[in-house]
Parts: sequence; C-alpha cells; structure tokens
Amino acid sequence: MQFRRGVVAMSTALIIVLLSSLWLGAAMSRPANEVFPGARWESKTPQDVGMSQEALEAFSRYVGGRGCVVRHGYMVYTWGDAAQRGDVASAVKPWYAHFLFKALEEGKIASIDEPVAAYEPRLMTLNPALGYKDRQMTWRHLATQTACYGVAEKPGTAFDYNDWQMALFFDTLFLKVYGATLATVDEEVLHSMLTDRLECQDEPTFLAFGDDERAGRLAISPRDFARFGLLYLHEGRWRDEQLLSRAYAKLAVTDPLPNSIPRTAGQEAEMIPGQRSIGSRAIPDNQSDHLGSYSWLWWTNGVDRQGKRHWPDAPLDTFGAVGHWGIRALYVIPGLDLIVSWNNTQVRGPQMENEALRLLTEAVVDADPMQGQIVVDGRHRQWLKRKGGGPVFICGPGDPEGFLYRGKLNPDGTRDGDQMALIRKLNALGGNCIYLMAVRSHGGDGDSTQNPFVDHDPAKGLNQKVLDQWETWFTVMDRNNIVIFFFFYDDNACIWDTGDQVGEQEAGFIRALVDRFEHHRNLIWCVAEEYSERFSPQRVRNIAGIIRSADDYNHVIAVHKHSGLRFDEFANDPNIDQFAIQYNVGSAQQLHEGMVQAWRIARGRYNLNMSEAADFGTGAVLRQKLWACAMGGAYVMVLGMNIADTPKSDLEDCGRLVRFMEATNFNEMAPHDELALGDTQYVLARPGHSYILYTAQADGKVGVRGMKAGVYELRWFDCATGRSVIQPQVKVAGGNVLWTKPAGVGNELALYVRRCEPAAE
Repeated sequence: MQFRRGVVAMSTALIIVLLSSLWLGAAMSRPANEVFPGARWESKTPQDVGMSQEALEAFSRYVGGRGCVVRHGYMVYTWGDAAQRGDVASAVKPWYAHFLFKALEEGKIASIDEPVAAYEPRLMTLNPALGYKDRQMTWRHLATQTACYGVAEKPGTAFDYNDWQMALFFDTLFLKVYGATLATVDEEVLHSMLTDRLECQDEPTFLAFGDDERAGRLAISPRDFARFGLLYLHEGRWRDEQLLSRAYAKLAVTDPLPNSIPRTAGQEAEMIPGQRSIGSRAIPDNQSDHLGSYSWLWWTNGVDRQGKRHWPDAPLDTFGAVGHWGIRALYVIPGLDLIVSWNNTQVRGPQMENEALRLLTEAVVDADPMQGQIVVDGRHRQWLKRKGGGPVFICGPGDPEGFLYRGKLNPDGTRDGDQMALIRKLNALGGNCIYLMAVRSHGGDGDSTQNPFVDHDPAKGLNQKVLDQWETWFTVMDRNNIVIFFFFYDDNACIWDTGDQVGEQEAGFIRALVDRFEHHRNLIWCVAEEYSERFSPQRVRNIAGIIRSADDYNHVIAVHKHSGLRFDEFANDPNIDQFAIQYNVGSAQQLHEGMVQAWRIARGRYNLNMSEAADFGTGAVLRQKLWACAMGGAYVMVLGMNIADTPKSDLEDCGRLVRFMEATNFNEMAPHDELALGDTQYVLARPGHSYILYTAQADGKVGVRGMKAGVYELRWFDCATGRSVIQPQVKVAGGNVLWTKPAGVGNELALYVRRCEPAAE
C-alpha cells in the first residue's frame, strides 16, 4: 500500500419529497441480475433458485387451495390453478393505498392530511352530538383504518378495521378523485395505470361480484397478484420504470401503527345515509386490532402490546396483503427475494399464517446467515444489522493491512508477532474492526512471504498451520465483536494471470478460505484493495460470485476502489453489498460532502465504508472526521490507525461513535442536512420520527426544521467524553425547533431525537 496509490413535524407529503430527493435521482436503469415477467412468467425449478421441491410440496399441502411461489423474479412453484381469478377480500386494501399514493404523486389530491369532506361533503353534517367529528377525517385516516367512521371516536384516535369506511374510501378515491364510474374504473384506473403496466395475464377487476355487489372487491389470479408483490419487492419499480415513487412504496410497508393507538370501543355512530360496505354488514364494524403490524393497509411483522411478534417464525421484513384471515393472501419477503400468493386455502388466522410462512421459508435451502451475524439490513440495504438483532455500526482501524504477517517468520510459516496484543488493545479501548490482507505478495505491498501458502508457493497449496493461527486470532476478534475485514488480495497483487476469468486453481483457493473462516459472525469479505490495478470489473464480479456460492452463511461482500465516489460497475451486482471507498480529501467537511454524494449515487443499492482517506489526523481532528463520515451515511475505517501506535483517545473516540450509533435507529435514516437549524452541522433523519444532529461547535442552540408535533425523547451526547444526558417527554409543537444543550455536555455534541407519541389533541 505505502500511500495506497490513491488520488487525493412534517407532513407525509413533505417526507416523501425529502426522501425522494435522496433516493431517486435520475431514472433507475434495470439491473442486469433482476428478472421481471413479460406477458408470461419465466419459470425455474426450485433447485435452480435455492429451494427444496419436497419442502414446497409440504408447504402447499398445509396451505391447500391454489397459489404460486416466485423467487428471484421466476415462477418456481404452483399448486392448484394459479391462473384462476377469484375475489381476494381484504387483500385488496393495499391496492387502495397504492392508488392513493399515486393520486398524491399526480397532484389529484393536495395532501395525505387533506380532509376527505372536500370530496364527500356529506361528512360535514354527520354526528353533531360528537362535535361533527367526521369533518376531521383525512386520507391518512382512511388509509390506516383510523378514520373511526361509524364509531364514536374522533378520527386518528382509534383503530377500526371497518368495511363501511373502506367502501367510503373506494367510492371517494376512485369515483370522485379519479373521476371514474363503476362501469369504467377497471379500464380508466386499474388496468391503464397498473395491471396493464404489470402485463397481468388474467384480467383483474375491481368488480369481483359485479358493479351492484360490493364494488371495489378485487378478483385476481394468484399469479397476477404475485406481480403486484414483485412491484413492491422492488419498491415501486417495474423494470426501468418507477410506477410509484420508491419513498411511497417503502413507506407503505414499513410504517405500522404504534401500539399507543387503541382499538375502537365499538360504540356506534352515524354514517352517511345509504352507506354501503365492501364486506361486513356488522354495525358497528370492529373486526380486528392492528397488533402493531398494520401499515397503510398492508400487514407487517410487527410486535403487539404484549410484545408478541405477528409472525414469529417469518423474517422480520415480511409484509402481506391478507383477506378473510389468511384464506386469500399475498406475502413478500424481501430479504429472501421471495413472494407467495394464494387463494381459497385452509389458512385461518395469524397462527396458521405463521406456520405457512415458516414452512415456506424453510423451503429456502441456500445460504442462511447465523443468528447474530453481520448481514445487510433487508429493509435498508444502505446499512448493516445483526441477524435477529439491531443495527451495526463500524468504526475503527483501517490498518495494519499487514496484520496477519506482523512479527518474525517461523519455519512452519506462522508468525511470532503482536497480533493478540493489538486485538486486546483494540477491544479494551474501542473501535470494532481490523483491516487485513490474505495475499500481500505477487505485486502487493508485502514481501514474497506474505501469503498463506506452503513455503509461500501457491503451487503447494494452503498452509494449514498458518490458517490455524489466523483462526486463533479471528476467534478472539469474533467473540469481542471486532469486524474481520478480510481482503483476499492487496492492491496490485495477482497470483493467477487469467484475464476476466477465474481459473480452477484460484477458485479452489477462494473456496478454501471461505470454507475455513465462514463460521465467524463478525466477518466481511473484500475481494481486493484498489481492484482496478490488476483486475477487471468482470474478474471481480466472478470472484464475488465464487465467494457467494461457497459461503454457507451469506456474509457481506465488499469491493475497494482506487479512488472516487461512484460504484456503477458493481451497483446492481447481487453478490456485492458494500463499496469500500478511497477518498483523499483534507477536511471533515469535504469528507462529509463526499459521503453524502456517494449516498445519493448509491440510491440504497449498497452500503458505504469510508475505508481509506489520507492524513486523517488525530485527536479532535480525527474525531470530527469520524462523525463527518458517519453523518454522511458511511461506516469509517481510518488509514494509518495501526493500533500499535494509535493514541488511546483515538481508539476511544471510535468506540464512543459505535456505541452512540448502535443505540439509535440510524439504520432507518438518511442524510438530511437541509433540516439543520442553529448550530447543527449535519443531520441524519427519518423525518417526522427520529433524528441525529451533530455539531463540532455548539456556541448557541442546535435544532431541526419542519418537525412534526408530538412528544420526543432527547439524548444528548458529548462526543469528546462520551457523557450522555437524557431529556424524556419533551413536547414539541411542530415546525422549526431549537434546543439549548444541557449542562455537562461539551460543544462538540450529537443529539438523538426520537418521537415517542403524537401530541395530544
């Protein structure tokens, strides 16, 4: 390496604008690895996509009825008649939310919080004894079943799963906002705006029983319903076209109602004379609680008031459209790239849904991460998490890259070095990563002995005693949650000169290392440092594919580039998860601006590791650069931080940043510096919900723009000392808000702001 050869309270509508500005950018091109159906589905066998035929058969026997399974965009399994069109009952409701968000995008309605009475004036005269409460009903209330239509509570104060209000929603949205009639709603809205674009095969209709019987009920085949699931798996995108903005598509399936919203008491209230229902005839209608799992008419895998997971045996990112308590349904599991759609089954209720989903996920037999392993966050690919746990933040040494070869060389190839002492120092003081190379010879920055082969000769194969010594170090690192950032090749290192291809000898070398160390939970593979010095992009992609196929636990795979902020050549590769960035600029502000730019370029397709920046400095200069990178949306590893000579305080600063970030929901956030107010320099945010603010110099007050009214918890953090001050139950009226830092917190600070509950009416 030497110098590493490098060159130097907000409305939902506003939330969507801000998220879109970061996530969308130019129109996305279709990644080469993604598959969408055309006029017909392309089929693969279960084995082709890493699934078990026998397990799928057991799953379909349990479920009954008819349906289909889609993985990686291919139709892989069907049972019954998956082409038969039929009513899906309440599973239609997410389609209403889809067209509501589309109406917002097209300006047909002004806001998600616009009163529905603007389109249905009869709401203005209802329930005078209850203060004309229905005048307050908004589109948000209808699309979250908190409109309280036909029951006594005010809109937004209770959950009421109610088919009378769903009929009101359908009639107001499709007949008044879109201006269709029941005779034309399919042609003018459903088909032209959605199902024709998805190339549905079996003529879906919103008139499952005709226009005079529960209009608004969707009749659709399982295989066509799976197309709608694929649209939302790809976050609103169909091939090269964004049919619904990514921000709306993500919001729809990731924003469940909080458990603080109660279920309605079910006391009857007045409805519009002649009000129809799309299903239930009960008055008042009160079919279900939201269970902490109801998001814009989709069901999610949330947690109820008793702490019970909705589908405890399904992946956490599962979401679904469910009708008749599971008899008719669509489920999407993004982390497994898996969709199932069924109808007329014997499934009844969440317990049977959970068992069906358990059987389905057990049919996936390809790589499965270990509990606690560092993995890509399925809902937020720009961040990492632990399987079964919370988010992971990485901050620490980006050296010594010769870690494995420190010390005197012994006759058997092992080393008599200070590796264990470095691990102990790092663990005691902070920081949670080590940057190391397997091959530093053959053109790399090491001498001819710095490789793991017998007598340092690739022709003689791997030296098992060397690997055993590595295993000793890795085991201690893994137990202490220190990330093993494992490079196969140093910059310019190349043993086998095979062009774009990977020969069998090299493939065997890669597989052997993967098989030897894949059992570690705190492990990230990196193909090569400054890959372009010796390898073509195709060669790198091929190596990453070999790593992925050999790895039984699906670890994160990274690639390091020579310089720059673009990762276009690997952005859509399914085997590459992380961009290890080299960006040699001088100041914290420049690093931050570069990371924000890289974040916008990434568009959520991979995560960022600011793994190499020259002259990072020490003390306050280093600490401010760490926070600048983190607040720009990147993990950070420090070039020159070799542990042995690193000041104690610098390692402690790394540890403080890790501990702070992992105590937040940063994995749900994006850079939002436009929200900074007062002395605030940088902002990470999930606008309307939570924020992280940072400043290197708080002379006055720090704050954030456009907050949503509510009650918040504030956690102040002194970046230099690690001291925290918590201010619970802080009321915010909304709008632009400034706070004065409390006593005991220094001028370089971070502030975590989390919304606990909405403001009282």
